[in-house]
Amino acid sequence: MRPPFVWSCPRQREGMGMRKGTRTTLWIAAGTVAVLVAGVGTLAVLNRPLSRAEVDEAIQRRLQDVVAEHESVSSALFATYSGRTGRLHRYAAGTVSAGSDEPVHVDSRFHSASVGKTMLAAVYGQLVDEGRVTFDDPVSRWLDAPVLDGLFVAGRSPDVTLGRLLSHTSGAADYFEGPVVSGSPMIELITSTPDRLFTPADLLAFSRDHQKPTAAPGTAFACSDTGYVLLGLALEAIEGRSYADILERRVFEPLGMHDSDLLTEYGADADILAVTARGVDLSTGNAMSVDWAGGGVVTTTADLVTFMRAFTSAGLVSSDTLARLTAFEHEFEPGIRYGMGVMRFRFSELSPLLFTMSDAYGGVGATGTYALYDPAGDTFFVANYGSLEFGEKAIEELVDLRLIIDRLAD
Repeated sequence: MRPPFVWSCPRQREGMGMRKGTRTTLWIAAGTVAVLVAGVGTLAVLNRPLSRAEVDEAIQRRLQDVVAEHESVSSALFATYSGRTGRLHRYAAGTVSAGSDEPVHVDSRFHSASVGKTMLAAVYGQLVDEGRVTFDDPVSRWLDAPVLDGLFVAGRSPDVTLGRLLSHTSGAADYFEGPVVSGSPMIELITSTPDRLFTPADLLAFSRDHQKPTAAPGTAFACSDTGYVLLGLALEAIEGRSYADILERRVFEPLGMHDSDLLTEYGADADILAVTARGVDLSTGNAMSVDWAGGGVVTTTADLVTFMRAFTSAGLVSSDTLARLTAFEHEFEPGIRYGMGVMRFRFSELSPLLFTMSDAYGGVGATGTYALYDPAGDTFFVANYGSLEFGEKAIEELVDLRLIIDRLAD
């Protein structure tokens, strides 16, 4: 029996009865949420307001429990910032990797996965504000036919616009976790040969040679890291510099995000928290090159709060452009919608038990990473669990953490 609430964004879940080609499926059934509510403990049952110290203790204990209970999670980071009080609270539990004695810290750097898509979308928003591009511009304006050939429904490349790539409606396959028609899926390649290095051209070639387009441009929503690689290449052509340099000049440096950069050095020298998939720590090899413009940013919880504060307040793009990016026109499950590089969760639609929980939007990654903003409460939530096996569970944990935070005494 299918649970009543399912979020699917390309990741195929074996043995779950899901449609082929889905990814990172989020289950928030009423029964699951009931367990989460119960998990808050006796204080939640009593519904007693909590002091700041009690909230901090409860959050820290919850993170420690996650690390202890889930073998794939060696560390858990969480941060919350209140726009009303101007206070940032950060928490950390676990170690930098499985089997390590080195404790994780609140300022530890981690791979932020698809949260990086929100940053790329912000850069394109800046270009729109500058009058250099429009969301309706065809990507073929900057990328030659050989780059685009074989990635879209035959003859439809001219219909692939920047906006459709940003909103995952271009019809391009997803090299990262989409189905293949030949060879091994990408997740098998990177876990079996974690030291293999991928260039952006390699990633496009994977989709071209081993996958099929999902739909004609503009006709369906299907998450596509392949599309975001194209966006990265187009951005380099527009700006005339590397994607890493573009992010530094347009996002990291202006916002003072000194602990953030695009990952270009792989292996032990990367000095990031573990990223696990099928029991393999991908952070120790070249496998992290598999992300690039689809989400290759390394950062900290504090830097992500800084980014989200600027992004949501029109500090990076104009109010009109922010409204375009956060139009959330594409619904792929009740309560969850997508805009351009940005996802929105309407928790009240995910379960009737969450009818009082306000919406949140921002970036979400398959490794249990998110950077979300709750406009009603003027509150930001950032987390990292560093595990592909924890992508769906991270949002369930967010529900648990918000139930704690919402009981903070004024």
